[in-house]
Amino acid sequence: MAFLVEQGIKVLCLDIDGTLYPKRMLNARMIRSSFPSLRLAMAFNWARAEYRRVQEGKPTEPENREGLLKRQAVLVASRLGRSITEQEIVRTQKAVDKQFYQAWARSFRSIKAYAGMRDALVEAKRLGLSIAVFSDFPLADKLQTLGIADLVDLAISSEESGYLKPSAKAFAFLLERLDVRADEILYMGDSYSKDCQGSKKAGMHSCLITSSRKRIYDDADLVVSSWKEFASLVL
Repeated sequence: MAFLVEQGIKVLCLDIDGTLYPKRMLNARMIRSSFPSLRLAMAFNWARAEYRRVQEGKPTEPENREGLLKRQAVLVASRLGRSITEQEIVRTQKAVDKQFYQAWARSFRSIKAYAGMRDALVEAKRLGLSIAVFSDFPLADKLQTLGIADLVDLAISSEESGYLKPSAKAFAFLLERLDVRADEILYMGDSYSKDCQGSKKAGMHSCLITSSRKRIYDDADLVVSSWKEFASLVL
């Protein structure tokens, strides 16, 4: 409770994949999405990394999920060596949607939450915090599967902003919808670069959940190894 009181935290904002449930479950589903086309999977993975690298230098048009999906499809098509025509972009976008987004929506129905996660969120609500989730990938039915849909006040994907974490524009999109000051938010995630550094640059407090303590995380206000430890330190 001390951290919440000392910092004046009003909102607990959470990443989903690897934060609310074990990353090994995410990795297993990502491996399965390499089929039927491994070549498409490799191009898609490259495109997501490239998107993060170039997104601040040139705005997405339009700045919404439609714009992101089109820009992403252009990157995928270029990686595959395809001509960048409207027809080819649409074709690539449909292929990405089928192999990744649609398949993920089905496969994530069987994910299992981290032990102690719901109990911690119930306690956070009891203490008066609002709870938000902010994930790069679409939420689909993940919150229902994890059993926390009833606790979450706001749930959005960064794709809706037209940008991916750690983009300043993605976090600005989040802040516009939370209606509190940035320094009244504690953002928790499993990626130091995407979650902690992205939220910290936006003015939020950050918490990293990781099993690794081999390095120093300067931009993480808190580092925890489990939801039980998070509850003991924060709630």
